[in-house]
Amino acid sequence: MDGQDSELAYYGDPPRFDIRMVPLLGMERPSRSVIVADSKALREAVDVIGQQFRRETNNDVAPFSTERSDVEGVLFVSRRFHATFPIAAGAAGFAMEDGVWWMDWIWIHPYERGRGLMDVVWIDLEHRYGQFHIDGPYSRAMSAFLRRRNVSTERLNRPLK
Repeated sequence: MDGQDSELAYYGDPPRFDIRMVPLLGMERPSRSVIVADSKALREAVDVIGQQFRRETNNDVAPFSTERSDVEGVLFVSRRFHATFPIAAGAAGFAMEDGVWWMDWIWIHPYERGRGLMDVVWIDLEHRYGQFHIDGPYSRAMSAFLRRRNVSTERLNRPLK
């Protein structure tokens, strides 16, 4: 392969057109679909997924920072791909405000969308965070999901599309 071909195959670090799941090597597959990012390595995995959220939504700022101790990140275990270790196929960020948990953002890998992961994750998220509030704006898919789940509008900070 000559130098010109290799330049076409490489887009920078991280690759700009790369959409990744994150293998969580060294961990055992959990019994639940949600893993709380309670270590530096897991928080870094949430950050990687947050960068993908930022690129897809064209946000100027990444939604998660490993340095912020006032936010909590969670990872979602892939249902499509199986290994002896979990593979993170999505993530969400939560923050406490006035004694109430807020989900600031959520992102699921395109390969997992429409396959039931969100339904399973939602149950685990409500188990952990209770009737948390959901920050907007909401994508069409998220609006449809919230309607289907009959999520109270009192939990939302913006009207659904």
